[in-house]
Amino acid sequence: MKLLIKFVFVLVVLLLANSFVLADDGPTTESYSFWLGGHYTDFTDYSKKVGEYNKGENETLPEFKLNYLSSGPNSILRFLGHYYDNKNAYAKLSSTISNKYKLSVQYRSLLKQEGQDLLTNMEGREYFPETGTQGGKILTHEIQDPNADYNTYRQELLSQFSILLSEKNNVRLNATHRMILKTGTEQKISSDHCFSCHLTSMEGKVNNTQHQFEVGIDADINKFDIGYQFGYRLYDPKNQASMAYYDDAVHPTKGTAGGEFGSRLIYEDVDAEFSVVPKTEKMSHKVKFKRNFGQGYLAGVLGYASVENKFTSLKSNSYSSAFNYATFLDSKTKLIAKVAVSKYDSDSIYIDLPTFREGAADGNSYNFDFTRYSALNRTNANMSAELIKRMNSNLTVAGLVGYNIVNRDDYPIHDDGTSTKKFYAQGKFRYRKNLSLRSSLKVRFEKITDPFISAKGIFEANGTALRPLVPTSNWVFYFQREGLRYQNITTMPTQVFSFNWNMSYNPNMKFSTTFGVKGNFDKNDDLDSLDVKHTSFIPSVSLQYTPDNLFSIQAGYSYNYDKSRLPVTVALMDG
Repeated sequence: MKLLIKFVFVLVVLLLANSFVLADDGPTTESYSFWLGGHYTDFTDYSKKVGEYNKGENETLPEFKLNYLSSGPNSILRFLGHYYDNKNAYAKLSSTISNKYKLSVQYRSLLKQEGQDLLTNMEGREYFPETGTQGGKILTHEIQDPNADYNTYRQELLSQFSILLSEKNNVRLNATHRMILKTGTEQKISSDHCFSCHLTSMEGKVNNTQHQFEVGIDADINKFDIGYQFGYRLYDPKNQASMAYYDDAVHPTKGTAGGEFGSRLIYEDVDAEFSVVPKTEKMSHKVKFKRNFGQGYLAGVLGYASVENKFTSLKSNSYSSAFNYATFLDSKTKLIAKVAVSKYDSDSIYIDLPTFREGAADGNSYNFDFTRYSALNRTNANMSAELIKRMNSNLTVAGLVGYNIVNRDDYPIHDDGTSTKKFYAQGKFRYRKNLSLRSSLKVRFEKITDPFISAKGIFEANGTALRPLVPTSNWVFYFQREGLRYQNITTMPTQVFSFNWNMSYNPNMKFSTTFGVKGNFDKNDDLDSLDVKHTSFIPSVSLQYTPDNLFSIQAGYSYNYDKSRLPVTVALMDG
């Protein structure tokens, strides 16, 4: 509601300012349209995913739209508005006064049904088939609010302003402010003991505010279009932190807690915060330029941004650059070349953990402190070249080749990252014969090496004996088993083939038809012991008949076929 009030205030100011200009602007023309209707929603057998952006109430609601345009010799004023319900609305007012001033203000609101995970797949217990008995390892879950109705309400206010400071060199100042307010409730899930022994679901409050400011200046100097932009963004989660009680460290079935059992935990019998959303601050700088060269142009942009978590003081820096060169090789052939390089660098953090089995009688204690290096640290480079040629008045063809490399600095381990390399090629054909027949086809192929993986993330070697650390027992601890794990796992492909074909045929002004087919096929057969495959095929057809200016009939059909072969994992009680 606060954002709506601000929008109305700015709207009134713009209307008053524009009215003074129009008064001395000469004769004006006005046009407007108003649409009034309504909608009815029935949520019988309601699924929150299907009705994700509805209020979730059985009701009949009015709905209206407004479109207004006022134009004079040197100014334009436009208003667009759509009211769906009191949680879903859109309005935008924009004004242009000669070539000197451009102003606009926009308001949007949206309600989203968040849904609730019932955690029904998080239930299990260890079982020994040889004896027919159950073991002590148990995975359980608890829903504290089984009838919860989670939803969030998002409001956005966007204001943009541009002023021509000097006609010489076309110096222009641009400023933007965006405010986003999100309130409501969502599901929070805490995990207790050894990460997966007990899960608790509860309601979490949402009250987030985001402010984003951008100010920049553009100019034309010595045939160069240059510009600089500064940006600032603050994301502030004002909602209270979610709290959960973490139980005493006891055996889930026996209710006892020996010294070895408690030594595995960092904390117990305590209320603690979880699922904390960080308060973040971002500052960015961007420089751009463009210059014409004969039949073409060269454009580029350099950027730097820094993001800080205000709760932990951890920072992340990014450096980016992109260059685009386009030129006509002849009257019918155009070349477009692109190069982009970016680098991301996040702070590392030292994780200090309690000593494992500290004070154990056998002296076998272990220190698991470590430094966390971000898997986001990387350098990304992409280059491509596209040739577009007009073969004749009806046919245009284009060919694109490119290469992308991603060097990960600290994944899977520090200073020994992997590099993902991708080669791609693409061909496009467009055919147009008058207004009766149009057709286009795009075919693309990608070859990827070393896609992003979860290193040794799924299987454990069978039949390998581990020696107990404690001489007087047969216990084997979880951390000992890490050395047995194998099988790099991913759902990312190493080969991709896709195509998109469509054709429209209009035998006359009253009848038109469109056919189309989309397909995507990818696979990864470079893994140790399994293959990943995806297949997608989507044909479609649409028809339209317009007998006169007042009546139109439309019909369409599409079919979506998807097939996947993917890894599936289950909760294993032995880790």
